Amino acid sequence: MKKIRIFIPVATFEPLSIIKKSLISQQKLIISDLDVKLIYIVDCPDGADERIQYLQNENIENICRLDTRGRRAGAINDGLQSIRKPDGTLNADYIALFDVDSRPDPDFLLQCTSVLKRDSNSVIASGVRYIINKDSGWVAGSIAAEYTFFEDVYRLSEKYDGFKQFNGLIGVIKAHAFDDMQLNEQVYCEDLDFTQNIYISGKKPVLAETKVGEQAPTTIKEVYNQRVRWMSGSLEGLAQNIISFPRAQIPITRRIAWFISMTLPFVAFILMPFVLIYSLRLWAKGHDHVIIKTSGLLFHVWLITFCGAVAIKNRLFNKKTIWAQSKRTDI
Repeated sequence: MKKIRIFIPVATFEPLSIIKKSLISQQKLIISDLDVKLIYIVDCPDGADERIQYLQNENIENICRLDTRGRRAGAINDGLQSIRKPDGTLNADYIALFDVDSRPDPDFLLQCTSVLKRDSNSVIASGVRYIINKDSGWVAGSIAAEYTFFEDVYRLSEKYDGFKQFNGLIGVIKAHAFDDMQLNEQVYCEDLDFTQNIYISGKKPVLAETKVGEQAPTTIKEVYNQRVRWMSGSLEGLAQNIISFPRAQIPITRRIAWFISMTLPFVAFILMPFVLIYSLRLWAKGHDHVIIKTSGLLFHVWLITFCGAVAIKNRLFNKKTIWAQSKRTDI
């Protein structure tokens, strides 16, 4: 029986209500013949709070972190350390990572482990993403439209062996990927750092036929803060791997796709004509308020371009990009 350990980091600002919704979602997962253990890793710098008490009352395993070291990456590393054996390997076959707002399809674990078993060259598997709070205003609705585009990108990357990055490493990872190693807590985007290292090593992520929902920011300020950090992570990834990635012994399609993925967002405004054409795709996929969402996407490409410029400025002047929280919708 294969062992899966599910880690769900919970930041200081995440309310108890969202943990309750998360637990309901996790309990719907089909585990079949898998040995699954769910572990919430909760940041509690002021000591154990009502969230820890709730998890204990529900007999859900948890780790109470008395600091916020490394934020999400630090929380995952603490979770990995809790199941690490003396020889540095993990007491698990797979590690599943979710955020507290993740809403995976019931078959998520089964589909991801299935594709990982079929492809010996794979390290992480996940499904396409969708927005669960798309009705929380035009900002979230526009990001829902953006995620439709990302779904198409995922499928094209899978078909043509391109570069795929599953944001937040939401998915299922072969446990041996963490043998004697942990996530880099010093970078802006630990998920991008991990993914690039996977590709450079000759391995790859794979797409499973399943889905996982997540919440989108609901204000322009939240989107701005999120995207500046992501763009700062892209700059960091380019600086660290601009030599090693092109030289990696991997197909040229992956190397080209990596470079495009890292650089295109900085000139996202050039996609404006494509956005207008893509509105037909949104209509075909059943999106409502297509005109509003298309207008939101047109604004979005300019916002991303601006966020890229801010990230470049911050790097040139050695200014640290600050991580900022996003408000959760209680769903």
